[in-house]
Amino acid sequence: MLKQRILPLMVAGLFMFSATSLSAQEPITPPELGDFDPAALDAIDPADVPLLPALTERARAIFEAGQALDVPHNPHAFSKVGDSMTASEHFLVDFGNGEYDLGAYADLQGVVDFFAADDVNAFNRENYANALGFSTASALDTTWAIADVCQPNETPLACEYRESNAAFALIMFGTNDVMAFDATLFDYFMRLVVIETVNANVVPVLYTMPIRPEAPELSVTFNQIILKIATDYDLPVINLLIALEPMPNYGVDLNDTLHLTSPEAPDNAATFTESGLTAGYTVRNLVTLQALDALLTELELLPSEG
Repeated sequence: MLKQRILPLMVAGLFMFSATSLSAQEPITPPELGDFDPAALDAIDPADVPLLPALTERARAIFEAGQALDVPHNPHAFSKVGDSMTASEHFLVDFGNGEYDLGAYADLQGVVDFFAADDVNAFNRENYANALGFSTASALDTTWAIADVCQPNETPLACEYRESNAAFALIMFGTNDVMAFDATLFDYFMRLVVIETVNANVVPVLYTMPIRPEAPELSVTFNQIILKIATDYDLPVINLLIALEPMPNYGVDLNDTLHLTSPEAPDNAATFTESGLTAGYTVRNLVTLQALDALLTELELLPSEG
């Protein structure tokens, strides 16, 4: 059922961001605190946004800029940027350990092989810009940097991009931010995270966030902000909210609302079977691989099915 729903939405995604306010080469002006205009969100309904992204002009330009560096960014690597929902062992790690079952999604084997091809594969390597309690502000705060790895006065985000040399960054924030920040602050810090990523010539792949049960209305607003940022900066976004919407509590574990639900043994979050896909983490893993597969295909890093 999920595959049937995702594939039509991916086609729609080819047209979602055709009209943008920035050209691929135009630099992004950093925000100023207080710039946020709530009225700009009025026309944004996450239900109208495709689940899977197409490759935008700016994303292609960022990728090409990263490949033109003296030390090109590694197209076989991605950074995982976010809170503990992203730092979790359930997010993609099992693919790096070879403990997965693609089930009816065997067409995703190519993208799994692509990101597991490096000596340190992208799925299970250590990342330095995600952690328990992490927020958008944490990613930009040097006090959160890992002292044994990061340079003096280096932010976790800059440290991660330097250490990984990744061409892509999977970025999802909001679960912690929604309990600490209002919309103005989230918009400000999220934009700074995205701009630092773009300036590092790393392709940001954003996500909408699951609905936090303690703050459902603000969660919706934060998702509108994420989609507005993606549109303003012409960047790909995985509309995870739409994939999780049919699930109880949007796939969030009510016993631990910082995290998505995980499958019961013997399944894991890399088990794309009917039972495995009843868990929030498994659904996030599936749509992540599908999005990466689509982006890599458009970049001609993976062969087209046609």
